[in-house]
Amino acid sequence: MQHNEIKYVRASDISSYYMCPRLVYFQRRQVHALAVAAVRADFFKALSHSLGSVMLSPRPELALDDAITRASDDSLLIYGPSYEQTIVGSAAEAREIAMQIVTGLIQEKGQHGEEALMGILFPRTTGTTLYSEKLRISGTVDKIVMAGGAPVPVIISPSQPPKNGVYASDRIRLAAYAMLLGEKYDALCSLGAVEYVPGWCLRRAEIRYEDKRKALYARNRVMDMDRGRMPEAERGKWCGACGHSDACSVKPSLLSSLFK
Repeated sequence: MQHNEIKYVRASDISSYYMCPRLVYFQRRQVHALAVAAVRADFFKALSHSLGSVMLSPRPELALDDAITRASDDSLLIYGPSYEQTIVGSAAEAREIAMQIVTGLIQEKGQHGEEALMGILFPRTTGTTLYSEKLRISGTVDKIVMAGGAPVPVIISPSQPPKNGVYASDRIRLAAYAMLLGEKYDALCSLGAVEYVPGWCLRRAEIRYEDKRKALYARNRVMDMDRGRMPEAERGKWCGACGHSDACSVKPSLLSSLFK
């Protein structure tokens, strides 16, 4: 059965819904926006995948600098000169907080042990894409690690961590991943984690029933959007970095007619 026979709601759309429903409206209509935030996120994701080698090095600070260079070079190969400024800026940002990243990794090793840390840095799988006809949800899990025989989804985040716990949108996204993994492995997936790469920090989060309920609520609202219903915008701190700000300023009635 071809996946395009069923309209799936991406886990990323579910988490974006709780930042701004209209952002999801634009994304699902393939309204192209500047991918500056996505390029930065991919840079830090590439850096994350090199951190295992950094921690195995006798000189992690130097190894991290090399990893930043590799992530920058690879990102330039992927995105080209159009995004060179963003990539160079991301590399500079990573170098400014390099000691925070190394310190965070060392602290995690001290608190939970080398085996647990290496399990995160060298996960069972990376970039695993899952589909569920039952849930009508799809998603690409950054990392999957095993804990107590159960799969644990891990999000690689380019954001600084909150003071405590994980961001609400990350929690809901983990819940969507947990439902997908639970179906795939026929196992109870009750734990997730977010790897906040800047200032490296791993935050674990229990997957609660309420989180799953919110994920399914957002899925239903996104499906309503696919049927033509345009949501209200959630004005706030995200607007300044949103590539859809110009389109979002158009009157709702006109937007709906444009994207039918």
